[in-house]
Amino acid sequence: MADTSDTPPFVRHHRTARALVHTLHEALAPQLVTRGALTHDEFARAFARLMDEWPRVLPLFARTCRACTAGRAETAPPPSFHPDEAEGRRRDYVTRLMFSTILSKVPEAQDPISGAVFPHVAAPGLQANLNALFYEKEWEAMNADALNIFAQIGTDRDEEIWARVHRHATLPVLSDALFVRVMLRFKQFAFQRQSFMRRMVQTLESRRFTFTEEHFNALFAALFDHLRDDIKTELGRARVDVRYGDETAGSLLRIFAEFDKLREDRQRPIRGIGGARRSTR
Repeated sequence: MADTSDTPPFVRHHRTARALVHTLHEALAPQLVTRGALTHDEFARAFARLMDEWPRVLPLFARTCRACTAGRAETAPPPSFHPDEAEGRRRDYVTRLMFSTILSKVPEAQDPISGAVFPHVAAPGLQANLNALFYEKEWEAMNADALNIFAQIGTDRDEEIWARVHRHATLPVLSDALFVRVMLRFKQFAFQRQSFMRRMVQTLESRRFTFTEEHFNALFAALFDHLRDDIKTELGRARVDVRYGDETAGSLLRIFAEFDKLREDRQRPIRGIGGARRSTR
């Protein structure tokens, strides 16, 4: 016979529950066989017999639950995230969360003039832009949500964040809420794109790094393209509106349309002087 410790915890729970049901069946079966029916008093006595067994099965549940807890402790990744408690130091968890998705999607490229590596060099500019998009209280609420995500996944290591987020049932919805809120700030797309570019250029000026529209396109796509799948279908759009507010899906579609048009316009060849064709890229 296999050792009890080799049996999965859910199987032991199932066996314990089956034993309780069997106890109730044994108490009721004689009356049903004899008369084909039960009185209220007979049912009450059978249930009382089941309750008499409760103190004896409680240790079974206790042992099984301890085994469940021990099993989770062995397989769960050890928490390694510790929020910085240094007084006076800004803890910008929204930027940390969003920049981690950029690092996972945008290939590194070294600038030949400054030697800076993109996208890493863009982190201060992204922080400046994100902070500028929201009022202080809005930002505090978003930052608290981002901190909650880091606390639940137990790490802020860029290479581990999104694998752990997607192992949770609800964290993808919570994290997407942050990305949706940021993207909705681009409803006036042309104006916000120019503002984003200007802040980036100003922030990176001291690094001698030239931030271009190609850099903007790479960052914007890395941050928000994963939201496209959620609004491809009518059901998906309805779900987005339920989760994040009415008209959210429609607003996201319009922003994506303007962004896609911008990229297409820059990739379309134009005619130069004398009819020569050249690309805007």
